[in-house]
Amino acid sequence: MTAPRAQPPAEHDTPQERPGRPAVPQQSAARQVSARTLTDAFADSLAANADGSAITADGASVSYRDLDTWARAIARLLRSHGIGRGDRVALRMPPGATALASMLGILWAGAAYVPLDIRNPPSRNRFILQDAGAAAFLGDPDGCRPGDVPVLGEERLHALRDTPAPHHPEPLTCAELGPHDTAYVIYTSGTTGKPKGVPIHHGAVTALLAGATQRFAFTTEDSWLLFHSIAFDVSVWEIWGAFATGGRLVVLPHWTARSPQGVLRVVEEERISVLSQTPTAFGTFAAAALAADAVLPALRYVVFAGEKLLPGTLRAWAGRYGLGHPALVNMYGITETTVHSTYHELTAADLAGADSVIGHPLPGFTHRVLTDAGDEAAPGEQGLLWLAGPQVSKGYLHRPDLNAERFRTLESPKDGLLRRYYCSGDLVSRRPDGVLVYHGREDLQVKLRGHRIELSDVEAAVRTHEQVADAVVWLRRFGPGDERLVCAYATTGEDVRIPARELREHVKRLLPSYMWPAVHQRLPELPRTINGKLDRDAVSRRFDEEREHRS
Repeated sequence: MTAPRAQPPAEHDTPQERPGRPAVPQQSAARQVSARTLTDAFADSLAANADGSAITADGASVSYRDLDTWARAIARLLRSHGIGRGDRVALRMPPGATALASMLGILWAGAAYVPLDIRNPPSRNRFILQDAGAAAFLGDPDGCRPGDVPVLGEERLHALRDTPAPHHPEPLTCAELGPHDTAYVIYTSGTTGKPKGVPIHHGAVTALLAGATQRFAFTTEDSWLLFHSIAFDVSVWEIWGAFATGGRLVVLPHWTARSPQGVLRVVEEERISVLSQTPTAFGTFAAAALAADAVLPALRYVVFAGEKLLPGTLRAWAGRYGLGHPALVNMYGITETTVHSTYHELTAADLAGADSVIGHPLPGFTHRVLTDAGDEAAPGEQGLLWLAGPQVSKGYLHRPDLNAERFRTLESPKDGLLRRYYCSGDLVSRRPDGVLVYHGREDLQVKLRGHRIELSDVEAAVRTHEQVADAVVWLRRFGPGDERLVCAYATTGEDVRIPARELREHVKRLLPSYMWPAVHQRLPELPRTINGKLDRDAVSRRFDEEREHRS
């Protein structure tokens, strides 16, 4: 794509209307987050709800008061090792109270946390440690070889839970610590396979929370589920959404995460009211809930993120539970723009259609939809989504070339001010009323025999077969000059078999001939990343292995 023009013809600011949402419980009222830093936001919740439960994990609860005391003890330990403002501290622990107290303790010390997933291979974590320049390591290194830095094990940090608070505690955060200081660094995998460090400053997260409280009715009565890995940015929404609004964070037991029935049991027993899910994960959760005819009166919001949402997959759920309680909210977002960037509460009209509607940007965002020529896209025309606002990262660590490509400063024709935009790499279109529709990744577009094809459109057509659980489509080279679309799919059950002819005929009824896959290959399962997203490279390898085995 060519660079956008310095003065595109139109600017689209966030509308201020409030979508419909569930009523606020009478016990408490929603409080808008306006803190400078995450520690300020936590301190506000501590002052308002000191004896309330902050965390429930492993069958025990920790109050806001006790969590604060525990985290400050960890912060003092870090300070004793010379850790302070501007440092980065690696954190590798299973999700639980100790990991969360450590995370907060790192921030109280003035540093930023760098979460490492416990399922990462040691080689990946070694790269992250070196690239981030971690000044300390909390948890179990497990072969990461953190180098000459303090290593504080989980047991030692857990023991600090019972450390009495000092009578005259010294100030823990630097007076100058503010919204522009880094709160965390999350590493994402790019198309090259080399992880990219995305530092996110405190003000970006508090801007997210402030914007969200204008769209949601969060209260201190809410119970949030920590479903995702702390190394996946959706966890930032789950953790700080709870802590910044005085709610309760329930940690999903590690052994439960891959069991839809287990997740359902936790949602029921812990009376979860805010549940974040990828569409894929929610599909299995919804199937479990429908099979059990579960009653979920506490559940107020289901927030979708991480993948393209196909509204048709929600029709069975909506037929049983409706769309009002819980509200189903599609939130598009990117790590580089702090988790969530848009908000859309699904309606019956959405479920009757096929578009993945992502709505309007959250308050504070400015956006543009630009064509390949760098012009503003007309309504209905696809273009790349560019985002500007306080949630945008300052750039990748040690990646100046990528920063220059993805982050651009442009002059706004509306007010003449310079704004820094991030190019999402995602294709969207804008309806006449300004609502955004998501189409897919720019890098999932291919050209085949002169036709431009969006692979996600082919995948969506295959998924409409009632016995297909999921599908991945890509362009495969069979020989010189011989490229064809192929499809790997998983079925709704281990014993389900779909005749190849039946699936081909199904796709032919939905798509033009140039979009038909040449091969449909059933796989027992479609490999996924540690964050629950489809691992396209692994799917392709499994596809080739299966073909070789059959030949």
